[in-house]
Amino acid sequence: MNACLVCKNTTFDTLVESKDYCVSNEDFNVAKCTKCGFAFTVNAPDASHIGKYYEHADYVSHTDTKEGLFFNIYHKVRAFMLGQKMSYIDKHVSLNKMLDIGAGTGYFVNHVQTHGVEVTGFEPDADARKQAKQNFAIELKASLEEILENNEEFDAISMWHVLEHVHELEKYFGHFQKLLKTRGVLAIAVPNYTSYDGQFYKKFWAAYDLPKHLWHFSPRSIKELAEANNFEHIKSYAMPFDPFYIALLSEGHKQSGFLGKLRAACVGLVSFLKGLMNSEKASSVVYIFKKK
Repeated sequence: MNACLVCKNTTFDTLVESKDYCVSNEDFNVAKCTKCGFAFTVNAPDASHIGKYYEHADYVSHTDTKEGLFFNIYHKVRAFMLGQKMSYIDKHVSLNKMLDIGAGTGYFVNHVQTHGVEVTGFEPDADARKQAKQNFAIELKASLEEILENNEEFDAISMWHVLEHVHELEKYFGHFQKLLKTRGVLAIAVPNYTSYDGQFYKKFWAAYDLPKHLWHFSPRSIKELAEANNFEHIKSYAMPFDPFYIALLSEGHKQSGFLGKLRAACVGLVSFLKGLMNSEKASSVVYIFKKK
């Protein structure tokens, strides 16, 4: 990258030197803009080659297994957070019709439509779409272009830990402008590398998730990115449970055993409390933007 996608600055520092802990053990670096803090994975695989890095059974957003304590807790937390996610949105817009991008196995789409909202879900992964159909009889769209071609407009668009995965970041913001009604709401949840747990674990921080995460955001950089694409920042919310499981996964990267699990609980608690006091210090942040 020759110039920052957010502020067009041309100088970068190394934010972290890490690796893919899940599949390949390949080394990857993350570079950070020296001006706005926007960060990106250096030499990330392109869209035609990145698929193999998702091929592990524990890729949590695309699994419905409840085997083991971690996944059992994950599903209980997800059930609680479905209502929270919807509340983050409907506080800021009259919600009649919405689009969920990166819908996974369809849990959020199902939750929203059971509350009387017309909702479209887009999910590029075929196995996840199949699971959504089996679970909820939901037909998720396989192509965003198909939705764009229908010339539909939505009150809200949600992306729950999805924006960091998309290759054409600037193009997506153009899609948001086309798909949202005037003063429509864009809800984006992404990890915050400036959080306490991000700073504590450094190269072991699980939310870097290299190389699947192409982009890495600070509160400043994502708000500047949205502003540059004609969106106004309205509100930020902390995702309350993320610091605990991110800390637990990070300790797994360190292979630190039982004592590491205890440390994860402590790190997660500190990060949770910091996010409680200031949402933009949270491990993961939900940003609410409105189309100008």
